[in-house]
Amino acid sequence: MEENKKSRIAEISIHPFKPLPGAPEGGSQILGQESKETITTTEVKVYTSKAESDLIHIPNQPQARKKSTIISAGLMMTNACLGTTIFTFAVKAKSFGLVWLLVAVTIVGIINYWTIMAGAKASSKYEENDYSELTQKILGRKARIILNCILIVYSYACMMCFLALLFPLFGRFIQSIAYNNKYDSYEDFLSAKWGKPYIKLPFYVGVSLAISLMCLIDDINKLNFSSYIGVGAVIYTLLIITYQCHGYYIYYKKNMYIEEDKSTHANYTDFSQAFKKDLDFFKGMANLFCAYACHPNIFPVYAGFKEDKEIKTKEEGLKKMSLGTIFATVLTTALHIVSIVCSFLTNPITPEDLIIYRKSKDSGKDIPMAIAKFAVFISLIFTLPAYYFTLRLSVADSFLKGNISPKFNKIFTFCSVFGCTVVAIVYDKILNYLSYIGGFISVFICYLIPVLLYIKSHGKPILYWKNLIQFILAIILCIIGVTAGILTIIDDVSG
Repeated sequence: MEENKKSRIAEISIHPFKPLPGAPEGGSQILGQESKETITTTEVKVYTSKAESDLIHIPNQPQARKKSTIISAGLMMTNACLGTTIFTFAVKAKSFGLVWLLVAVTIVGIINYWTIMAGAKASSKYEENDYSELTQKILGRKARIILNCILIVYSYACMMCFLALLFPLFGRFIQSIAYNNKYDSYEDFLSAKWGKPYIKLPFYVGVSLAISLMCLIDDINKLNFSSYIGVGAVIYTLLIITYQCHGYYIYYKKNMYIEEDKSTHANYTDFSQAFKKDLDFFKGMANLFCAYACHPNIFPVYAGFKEDKEIKTKEEGLKKMSLGTIFATVLTTALHIVSIVCSFLTNPITPEDLIIYRKSKDSGKDIPMAIAKFAVFISLIFTLPAYYFTLRLSVADSFLKGNISPKFNKIFTFCSVFGCTVVAIVYDKILNYLSYIGGFISVFICYLIPVLLYIKSHGKPILYWKNLIQFILAIILCIIGVTAGILTIIDDVSG
């Protein structure tokens, strides 16, 4: 009988989603003295938590969370939104038209606030601070597995996109400080100097090793300073670009603008071009969706608000979460708008990437811009581990019963980072990455699932008019995103 008791306790202690026998649902179980003695002799740790999902144990993941403030929460979400997209939107400005691209950015920003708060309200009602666990509680175990698989693909794709960006970004920094305008374009510099295998391979090995060591850190809170580095780097870069825009626009008017030739005119309001042959509307919108994909990060932020002892009720917590989200949405949208306008003024005919392909208009060194390139390079390196943490947690939750040994963690970390690096070297089409992430992934984890969580959590039927509107809107956004991903695949296959 004693052996049966030991076997039974060992079985329930490692099961990730099964509550302790006799424990009230949503409550904790008080173990008797005999049970405590048995646990001691078998050296099995049993979690006496208030919820069954708390039986999951992921080593090196601390339970204590830092208190969130409106500013810190807003900066964390803003940093998650910026990523690689902040300097690439204006590539689509010619087809959208400047005015309509700015309108689209604003609308997606509003949608971003709406879906973040949908998830936050569901999190508040169920008192759950983890995205995947909240999904299981409301939508079921299968939905949780699907979400985790999407998050795994999302994390891998973002890591590959960032790694693909690092090499050309650092190359433009070197070109700016060492070669001035010796080469007409970055592609010329790449083929003549920077793209040689004896430079490219050691660069990627060194960067991957540094990132892998950061990914082994057991507490993501130790990298909180990266939010300030990321947002600071973007703001500094935009200030430099804004200051230089006047000179670039004058250069355009003197050397490129021809009144009789409409192909040299700026596109301010012609939205129809976005629906012509290349269907840039869908790819452009996918890039926008990718730009606001901070939703996996809202739950630790909301949990941080719960650590604030001044917050007495759920309503107060939601109010602060709302203010933090408004701050993040306004700041993110403002930075995107500045980036779009600056890129448009830099080259109104063919708006371009402001970091990699933006070339000095004269032969002088552009040291302030070179510093900006280096700052963005550093911020991306520190941002990469955040995506790896999401990857590791999703893999542990879905396939390893919530447990990762230190040895496996090291092997998995180095294999993941160096595997992503190999793919980034072979496939370095950054804009295509953004289309895939925004089209196939972001629309589901940022729009569809939060809306479903909210609809299911407040108890009203799906056909209730507010639920119906929200669900239809989420489906439309998913259709737009998936269409963008399919078009990108077609472009890749057709060459």
